[in-house]
Amino acid sequence: MRVSSGQLNQYVLAGLSRQGDAYATLIQQMSSGNRITKPSDDPLGTVTLLGLNREQSNLDQYGKNIESTSSSLEQAESYLDSSFNVLMRVQDLVLSGNNGSATDADRLAYASELKSLRDNLVDFANAQDGDGHYLMAGSQVDQPPVVDDGSGNLIYQGDGLIRQVQVAKGVSMGANISVEGIYFDAGGSFFQDLDSYITALETPGTDMSTVGGTMTNRVSHTVDTINRSLTDVGGRISSLQSLDTARQDVSLANDKIIGEIKDLDYADAADRANQIQLALTATQKTYSQLSQLSLFDYL
Repeated sequence: MRVSSGQLNQYVLAGLSRQGDAYATLIQQMSSGNRITKPSDDPLGTVTLLGLNREQSNLDQYGKNIESTSSSLEQAESYLDSSFNVLMRVQDLVLSGNNGSATDADRLAYASELKSLRDNLVDFANAQDGDGHYLMAGSQVDQPPVVDDGSGNLIYQGDGLIRQVQVAKGVSMGANISVEGIYFDAGGSFFQDLDSYITALETPGTDMSTVGGTMTNRVSHTVDTINRSLTDVGGRISSLQSLDTARQDVSLANDKIIGEIKDLDYADAADRANQIQLALTATQKTYSQLSQLSLFDYL
């Protein structure tokens, strides 16, 4: 097979071009620190990176949702815990008020403290987060759940809906609570019974047996209900912590895989760059020498 000088030029120039492109790619990789600077560098790796980056984005969003939900629930838990402590004091005062040996003066003192405790419970039930959203109004976060109906009676104006937030793939968590089930039910309300009890204490000579029995049962029921709410909220917070730990572990594993695919091995890249440089130099030198030869060099 005969190779003309034109063909030789084409072969040599094509080889120089390939080596030059390879060298330029290595320099770009070394400059950016990335092994993959364009999809053609590693098509399979590029597809894998796209999937991993998409998953990392989802994990980041789950992390934000977990943080926001945990914050709301932890605040609600704190107010519920404070309410529980208030209710325990209410229970003590009711038992004291039911005692037949209590004087009218004693009962007036009990009534005065119960009014203050009642206001505390309402304040806790109407607690807000840093953004001004009500923590325990169900989904009605823009209005206080417990309000005066205009005639002195406290009513619930929230709802029982729990806002679900996605905190992991296929996992949602309730981000809020409702005090409706704690203080209000079909049989009336805690506050209504408490107000009736306070009125009885303030009325001299009142027989406390009936109203006292009703209030004792109501307080006991409310304490049990708030205990269940605390258990529920605490369980949600614990689950969120476990989910966040798992999320962080997956995210770290993904970061490691992304680094292995994406990051450049500088030592290997530098070695290949030197090899390409040597090859380029040798090819250029050989081509220069061959291009100067003619038939007369052999005569």
